[in-house]
Amino acid sequence: MTPFELHLTTAPLPDDQLDGFVALCRQLDAKPLLIELARGAVMQQPMLSKVQPLPDLPAALALAAADARQLQAGGFAVQRVKIEVPLAGGHLATPGAGAAYQPYFEWHGKVAYERAAELLALCQRHGAHLSANGLRDAAGTRIVTLREYGTQATFEARVAALTRALQASWPVQKSQAECCLYDSNAGLDRGWLTT
Repeated sequence: MTPFELHLTTAPLPDDQLDGFVALCRQLDAKPLLIELARGAVMQQPMLSKVQPLPDLPAALALAAADARQLQAGGFAVQRVKIEVPLAGGHLATPGAGAAYQPYFEWHGKVAYERAAELLALCQRHGAHLSANGLRDAAGTRIVTLREYGTQATFEARVAALTRALQASWPVQKSQAECCLYDSNAGLDRGWLTT
């Protein structure tokens, strides 16, 4: 069994729908997130997130489809389904299955949100981007995200360079590296992530 991480992103939500979204995510044994991007075409991305040990990608897709139906029934239009595994699970990728199955790597690092302009400039130099979880009191922290569509070696080299650059002024408090096996709508990140 592999720990598959499912992310279902809905259309942006007005404040009066957030409590219902949070409640439905919890009913589905999932974590509710409200991703707020530093820039991009869709800067608010409400997201259901859950990690489930499953035998394979088809089982993960089936679970994501079931959760998407529940969100739809609750009035939350799903705009994206994304399925990730730990970095070592990249061998599970099935790129021949279509455009949504083109694998890519992502690294997320939590840092203190200090000297914002300098942090943003450093991220831009490394092709990384900033976001926050609007459902948490995240005023003092941000998530740095780096995405790589190339090889795992290229990804690891970029992550190493970025973490070295961050370490002096923004030590990484927590990090995670993963391989995305399926992304039904990578275009949702247009204007935020481009590499």
